Amino acid sequence: MKRLILLVIFCLPLTMESSEAEGRVCGTLHLARHRDDFPLPRGKVVAELQEEEIGVGTQLEFLVAGDSQLLPATCQYAGEHCYIFVEDSQWDTNGGAIFQTDVDGLGELFDRSTPADEERGIYELGVESFGPPPDVDGEERIFILVLETSASELIGFFDPRVANWPNPALRRDTIYLDSRALRSRRYLARGTLAHEFQHLIHWGQDADEETWVDEGLSGYAEELTGFPETDETMVDAFLAQPDLDLTFWPAGYKEAIPHYGMTFLFASFLAERYGVETIRQLVEEPRNGTFGVDEAFKKSGWVQSFKGAWAQWIVANYAADDDLYGYGALKGRRTRTFAAPPLPFAGIGGSVNRTWGATHVIFRAPDGDPVNIAVEFAGEEAGRYSVWGYIMRGTTGEVVELALDAANAGSIQAVEVDSMVVVVGRTSLAGPGFELAARTFASTAVNGAAAGLPGALHLGEIYPNPFNGQAILPFDLSEAAELELSLYNSLGQRIRVLRRGMHPAGHYQVLWDGLDAVGKKVASGTYLAALRVGTKRLTRRLSMVK
Repeated sequence: MKRLILLVIFCLPLTMESSEAEGRVCGTLHLARHRDDFPLPRGKVVAELQEEEIGVGTQLEFLVAGDSQLLPATCQYAGEHCYIFVEDSQWDTNGGAIFQTDVDGLGELFDRSTPADEERGIYELGVESFGPPPDVDGEERIFILVLETSASELIGFFDPRVANWPNPALRRDTIYLDSRALRSRRYLARGTLAHEFQHLIHWGQDADEETWVDEGLSGYAEELTGFPETDETMVDAFLAQPDLDLTFWPAGYKEAIPHYGMTFLFASFLAERYGVETIRQLVEEPRNGTFGVDEAFKKSGWVQSFKGAWAQWIVANYAADDDLYGYGALKGRRTRTFAAPPLPFAGIGGSVNRTWGATHVIFRAPDGDPVNIAVEFAGEEAGRYSVWGYIMRGTTGEVVELALDAANAGSIQAVEVDSMVVVVGRTSLAGPGFELAARTFASTAVNGAAAGLPGALHLGEIYPNPFNGQAILPFDLSEAAELELSLYNSLGQRIRVLRRGMHPAGHYQVLWDGLDAVGKKVASGTYLAALRVGTKRLTRRLSMVK
């Protein structure tokens, strides 16, 4: 069934259809939501504890969701980090479709080599990024059971009920993979192994995590190991409707497709911008959802919050191929934008229909010639918003935040621009509506008296400081001016110019990625950030630590 989503921007009804493509449903989530449809064996389940060392040829019985009795399987691979058991009926010598080459390839993938790193397997990459897996069975290796699942939508899954089973002989850290998918949908099945391994790790450290966090990190696990977007429709589905609530997860699979894409992108953004330590802290953090993200930032040394990271992310979703503001998982794609009416215009209404959602409105210079653009924002007073401008001059972009007053009003002015995307994010349950007005202006009209503009030139506190990887350098301009923001080493040598040229009045946040002018990572030590505007020079010290 097709699902229609109505998004009103500038009083124009705009509709879009969700994807009808077949994709992968997360088996772990599916089992959690449909437990009654996939019961474990009932009654007296008899099994003896395995006393001898497991090896190729070892036969064991497994608890399997949806089966009325224990499933017999034989170990066909014993590796460094996993045992791979195959349901006896699925093995080739018993008339099944699984061969030794299938099992060996799966073991190589988990133990030693992935498309992302030929020297590290899913296990090592997963443990490095998400932390150690649980050990409910006293066996360091993970059990991987290849079987014909009871439902075709279950490509793979982890079942916490098995890990919690009272009989220790049947209590195992097990990832289940569908034999049919392993043969006919090889890329999907292998990506699913990485996906479900993250679920197993996350359950062991924080069993009640919110779905959007857990699924986002499992999506990132696929990318991390070299299997990005096993459902190729999910990212595009989100980019077509970016006002979705990041923290909400719908009940139906087709409704969830864009949410898989959205949470995968957000998790990938966190990993790229804030590093693996932040991801590990998020997995082990007992607080859940947005509170867990806040705590993960604190414990990994970042002066950041969920709201701040989310605001940067919604801007980055348009700045796809921008080295400074974009991120790799987008692969050059951009979120959908809505074209503003020709300049000038006033009082045009728009909306963001969901909390932690956003819309993007693009303003283009008439006739293709650079122009000075002033945009005014007025949101409903009951709501809370994050509003940013992504300003393009040729191939160079910059991001400016609109400072909103108590009445949710603010403005931004951009000089000599080719285009400007205004990103409106909603951070509250109330107040989805807003109005935009825009005009062109002469450069002399820029001054610090405009609504929402800073009252003075200011170079703000750099954060985090000390930093490892990336730092944010905030500064304010009370009026349009030629400026230069540069970095110097301890010898007084200029190592990089971060920003130069004419800038309109406004609030700025500039990201430094720890690279010098030739793209080389700088060494640990103390550096000086210097903002020069006319005869004024403001400085701040910052430290790189590794």
